[in-house]
Amino acid sequence: MAIETWDSPYIVIWLCLGVLATVLTLGVRGYSGKLNGLEAAFYGVVIGGLAILDGAVLGQTMYDKTEKVWGNLGTMLGLSGSLIVSGLILIVFYRNRVVKHPDEVTVKGEDLEINKSYLLGGITSFMTYGLLAAGIGAMNIVMDIVEDKEGIIYGLAGLVPLVIAIWLIAKYSKWMFKYIVWVLRRKGLLQVVDDKDSK
Repeated sequence: MAIETWDSPYIVIWLCLGVLATVLTLGVRGYSGKLNGLEAAFYGVVIGGLAILDGAVLGQTMYDKTEKVWGNLGTMLGLSGSLIVSGLILIVFYRNRVVKHPDEVTVKGEDLEINKSYLLGGITSFMTYGLLAAGIGAMNIVMDIVEDKEGIIYGLAGLVPLVIAIWLIAKYSKWMFKYIVWVLRRKGLLQVVDDKDSK
C-alpha cells in the first residue's frame, strides 16, 4: 500500500463525506437543469479522485490492522463503493428530474427515446467504473486466497467476479430505465407516441 501515513479511519470518513457532498451538488445542479458539460466533467473528476483516495486509505487502514487480503477488500470497498453509491444517488435525482420533465423520456413504438443528460451520463460512468472496480477488486481477493493452491479451476475462479461485474454493466441500464418507465407510468406521466400518429 502506497499511502503509509494515511491509516486513520477518520480520513476515510472525511473522504466519504467529500464524495457525498460533491455528488449531492452534482445531483441538485442536474435536477435543476443548470449543469453544463464543463461542470459535469469537473464534478466527475473530483468524485473519481476522492473515490481513489478513499480506496487507498481504507485499504491501507485495513491492511495495517489485519493482512493483505483484508487490505485489498478495503481498497475495493472504498473505490467501488464510493462510485456505485454515487451512481445510485444520481438515479434518485434523475428519477425526480424526469418526473418533473416527463417529456425527457418518451416511448415511441417499441423504442425508448431519451433526451441527452449530463446527469444520466454521470450515472452511467459511476456505475460502470464502480462495478468494474468491484469485479477487479474481487478477482484480486480471490487470487490472494487461492495463491498457494494449484490448478486451472482456481485460476478460473478468480475471473468469476470480473465476469459477473461485466454482466451487471451490460444489464444495469436496462433495469434502470425499466424502473424510470415504471415510475412515470405509475404517476400517469409516461409520454407514449403512436408511430401512426407521428407519420
